Order: sequence, then C-alpha cells, then structure tokens
Amino acid sequence: MNIARPALLILIACTALLAACQVDPLTGKNTINLYSYEDEKAMGDENVQPIIAELGGLYPDMQTQQYVDGIGQAVVKAGRTRLKEEAEFPDWDFQFYVVNTSMINAFALPGGHVFVTRGILNQIDDEAELAGLLGHEVTHVFARHGVERMSEQTLMLLPLALLSAFEETQGVAVVGIVAVQLLSMSYGRADEEESDHFGMRFAARAGYHPAGVIGVMQMLKEVTDAAGGGPPEFLSTHPDPGNRVKYLTEQLNKEYPNADNDGRYARNGGQFTTAMVDMRAAQPAYDLADQGDAIMSAGFEAHNGGDAAGAEAKYREALDLYRRAAAMQAGHSILHVNVAQAQFYLGDYASAETAARRALDLDGSAFWPNFMGGLIAIKNEQNGVAQARLQNALKLVPGSPVGLYYLAVSYDREDDRANAVLNYRKTYDAMQGEGDLAANARTRLIELGEPDPAGP
Repeated sequence: MNIARPALLILIACTALLAACQVDPLTGKNTINLYSYEDEKAMGDENVQPIIAELGGLYPDMQTQQYVDGIGQAVVKAGRTRLKEEAEFPDWDFQFYVVNTSMINAFALPGGHVFVTRGILNQIDDEAELAGLLGHEVTHVFARHGVERMSEQTLMLLPLALLSAFEETQGVAVVGIVAVQLLSMSYGRADEEESDHFGMRFAARAGYHPAGVIGVMQMLKEVTDAAGGGPPEFLSTHPDPGNRVKYLTEQLNKEYPNADNDGRYARNGGQFTTAMVDMRAAQPAYDLADQGDAIMSAGFEAHNGGDAAGAEAKYREALDLYRRAAAMQAGHSILHVNVAQAQFYLGDYASAETAARRALDLDGSAFWPNFMGGLIAIKNEQNGVAQARLQNALKLVPGSPVGLYYLAVSYDREDDRANAVLNYRKTYDAMQGEGDLAANARTRLIELGEPDPAGP
C-alpha cells in the first residue's frame, strides 16, 4: 500500500506522540516524554564529567563534598516516599557534586546528578536552606522535567527531521544536540512551581525546616537587587515563575503552620557553619582569582582587537592576582592552573610548566591540570608528555575540540600518521566543520593525502 508522504509523516509523528505519553512520577498526571529511564540515565551519566570540567572541577575538600551529599541523600530518601506507585521510578543512585565556581547556581542532570556551586553555598545560611535547594533540584529529576522539555523540543522538530530522513538514504544525525540541550536547558513556570512545592515537602520529610527553600528564594532576590537587577545564574536556568516567596509562604502556613515550634524540623545553622569553614576560608583567594579571570578576559579582548601590548599588560596583571590566590590556598589545584594559563599566554612556557606540574601533583586526575598541562607541553615540544596529559583530559571530556586537535598535532610531529589522522578527523567532526580548528584540521588532512572531510 502506498501512502502519500505528508500523510505518512503525520502518521509517524502521531505514533511518536502516543508512544511519548508517560506519567509524572510525583503527580500521576500524563506527560510527554520520548525518553526511557535507561536513555535518561545514560544521557546524564555521559555529561557529568564535561559539565564538571566546564564549571572548574570539583571543590577540593572531600569533607565538604560528603557533607552536601549526606544532606542530599536524606532528601532523596524522603522524596522517594512521595512517588506514585504507578510511575515505577528506578532505584537510581543520586550523586551530588560541589563544583568549584563562584557562580550562584544549582542544577540537575537527568538520571540523578545534582550540582551545587561554591558560589551558592557561600550564600546559604543553614542546612534547612541547603535541603530546600536540593529538594528543588531532586524534584526536577523525580518529575523528569529535563527530558520532558527535551521531548517537547524534539517533537517540535520532528516533522523536519522526518522529511530530511526521507531525502537522505542514511537518515539524519544531529551531532551534539543532547549536550547542547542539557547545558542550555531552562524550565517553565509549571516545572518551577512543582519543584518549589515538592522541594519544601521533601526537605520537611527529611527533618529540615520547610521554610528553608523560602530563605533560598529571598537570598536570590537580594543577590539580584545587589547586582543592580542582573540575576544570578540560578535564575537564568530556573526562570522566576512569579512571586515564589509569596506562594511558598502560603504553602508553609497551610501545610506546616506550627513548623517553628515543631521539634521534628531543624535548621542546623551551627552545623552548616562548621561544615563550611574550609570553603569560607578559601573564598578570599577565589575573590582574587575571579578578579584575575575578568582581567584575563579583558586581555583576550585586547588581543582580538589587535592591541598586543594591552593584552600583555592585562595578562601580567591577572598573573599577579592568580599568584596571590595560589599562595593563599596552595592546596587548590585550579588556582595553579590559573597561574599556568596566564604564563602560557605571556609565552613563559617554562614557568607555565612548573605551575602545571604543581596543579597535576595536587589533582592529577582532573580535567584542567591535564588539559592546560597538555597545551603547555605542546609549546615546549614535549610530545609524549602532551599525549599523556591530553589523553587524560579527553577521558573526561572526549569531545573537546582543542584537546583533540593538539593531540593530533603531537602525533603529527612524531610522524604517527594513523593517530594524527584519527584525531584531526575527530576535531573536524567535533566542530561540525566550523571555525578555525576545523579549518586547520581539514587542511592538514588534505596535506596528508586524506579525503576532504568537507567533501560529499
């Protein structure tokens, strides 16, 4: 039987839509979701390390990591008691990560990965607020908000993708779409309200004062006002659905009217302060590093504008700040990476190598010490060292175009044609053929007698 193309497209799209109907594990309501639990878990797992790298690595104090994880696990345990039986939510091991950035943010990946920044922890006052914040993020995972939003985007693009599939014998492959969606994903009003409401309930069931999440929202407003209206990163991925403090206060008064006098609910301000001693002590060093980052950015702008002298001056100014920061917190690897970066751009590759080795000694398994150390080794023509470091970095972030390109260069210098070609091709693919790195990789592949990757 022959079916006209438009009718067939509609039939396939409708079939996909029907297959996508699933149940919200918290509310029992029907939702649109194209992803199985297995797909959702795999998606989150694959993107954990790239996101940790993007956000400066893990905060280098294991006690802080364990403390946040402990509160998070208590909230997850409480949250599981509210799941609808018909949802059959999997018994995922939730993971909580404190990432080493001054951004004021917290977010969750599909599959049970929750990230909290150093910046937002420095703005929180007690365990109840932390539990409320984590409850909000855990709700996003339980309710599958991330993959629901991605499913909506996919279904909007489905007719175009299907049409393309009919026109190409091999179908359509969209490279990198999952990572892009995860990093830029934001939630709507309904998602935020659901996460706020259930986040309060989860925190309370875990034994924390339900007003904690209200304190977080008040803090975010204060930070926004202090910045002259520029919202913290949390509100860029969690758009404010309205007066959150108002509706959360109404929920508090309705569901927990005697919370202040109920011994079941703790705030644990003293315990929180004690747990954050290391982080609070390190913050002055990171304040200097943040100033250095801003000045380095100004140096990059000067360089791009053709002002080499101005760029060098900025790099030197940033280097001074980075050195002071590293001296204040000598055990923090990322601060030595900053020093190495400034020296790298100043062309002082010998000093940069010293700083990179210090960073690697402190955290040899992390992305940034290996990545920056690999680039420095390239400049020092230490090809074997560069390969070892860049391979370590690429184990964590396999799709790093810069890492792939300079790994290819290191093999190319040693006349290892097979590995050079392999990594030039990976570079071109990772950049989807766009930009200087892709152009350089393409040129070198052609010079090596390989087929033009831009060809048919």
